[in-house]
Amino acid sequence: MRIFVLGVGAAGSFLVKLLLRQGHHVTCGDRDPERARRFLGDSVPVAVEQVNGRNRWSVIKACRGAQLIVNMLPSVCNRTVIRAALHVRVHYLDTAAHLTASPFRAEQIRFARRFLEKRRSAVITAGVAPGLTNLLVAAAADRLDTVETVRVRLYEATDSRQPVSQWSADVSFDEAVSPPCVYRDGRYALARRFGERELFRFPVPIGVVPVMLAAQDEVATIPHCIALRSMDVKIGGPDIDRMRRWYRQGKLRKSQGPVAARFPRTPTPDVVEQLIAARVLRNARFAAAVVVEGIKNGHR
Repeated sequence: MRIFVLGVGAAGSFLVKLLLRQGHHVTCGDRDPERARRFLGDSVPVAVEQVNGRNRWSVIKACRGAQLIVNMLPSVCNRTVIRAALHVRVHYLDTAAHLTASPFRAEQIRFARRFLEKRRSAVITAGVAPGLTNLLVAAAADRLDTVETVRVRLYEATDSRQPVSQWSADVSFDEAVSPPCVYRDGRYALARRFGERELFRFPVPIGVVPVMLAAQDEVATIPHCIALRSMDVKIGGPDIDRMRRWYRQGKLRKSQGPVAARFPRTPTPDVVEQLIAARVLRNARFAAAVVVEGIKNGHR
């Protein structure tokens, strides 16, 4: 398959390597080709074209001839890339939503009918969380007669002497400054950032940790597809605790943007090796748990 990957950072570069191993014909685009090449490494024989993900015609020009666009850019570019995909009639995939304009409904959903009209497929929020978490909810819902509540619980921990981004700085900052969306008794609402703290038991070696509400895409997608009563997403771990502390100190303001000292750029593989060698980065963990409650054969 001819696949155009737009955004060759930490996740995008790994995806390119995986697609190449599977035998696909892959082309790439990024706003910073030189940095993208550092993520790919010298052993990956793929050219990276300079593409402005906020300019539809720049994307259209770069992706002509592809059968699928994989949008690995920050979600603020979603609408631009989707319109480009529709223009050139290709299939589309992205990894997250940008919920600023409508926090209760992923913005990609409004384009569903246009993809159907062009007989093309679009897969949205296909990352880990959201993405894998959505699939786990769907798998659990398929085993129940009716779904009552869905709880997604995440854990992120970076053991380092200085902030090291597991995700892009833009994504991490957007999550930190956005109010969490919750779905309660069949209605959407915005909740307090870092609110509703509770204890949740993750598998060993994490164990019981406090988790709190966070802005996550699952709540803006799943209730539109699966009938349920209530849903929320909470995150725990040192990374979210640090952001909660910054928030209470007044250091997390949307107008300030992602300050580099708190939200550094995602390190390339070579930089990660250097951080480990210098004992700046010692360990990192991520976990996702999905709890779905409902009725099966008359029993809860």
